[in-house]
Amino acid sequence: METMIEKEIDILVFKTNIKYKKDLEKVQDILKVHPKITKWHVDLSDRDKVLRIESIDILPHQIINQLQQVGFSCEELPD
Repeated sequence: METMIEKEIDILVFKTNIKYKKDLEKVQDILKVHPKITKWHVDLSDRDKVLRIESIDILPHQIINQLQQVGFSCEELPD
C-alpha cells in the first residue's frame, strides 16, 4: 500500500520596492516559472509593496536573492 506524503504549503511575506506594472512583469518572469511556488501576489497599494508567496519547500533567502538579482529590494516580514 502506498502512502501519500502531503507537503505543507508555506506562506512567505516580503517587503519590496516593486511599484509599477512593468516591475510586476519582471517579477512574474521569475516567480511563474519557479516549480515550488504555487501562488504569489504583490499589493501595489500597500506602502510596503508586500509580496506574498505560497510555496512548498522554498527558503526566504532564495526569493530575496532572485529579486535582488533583477534590481529589487526584498526583505522578509516577521510573522
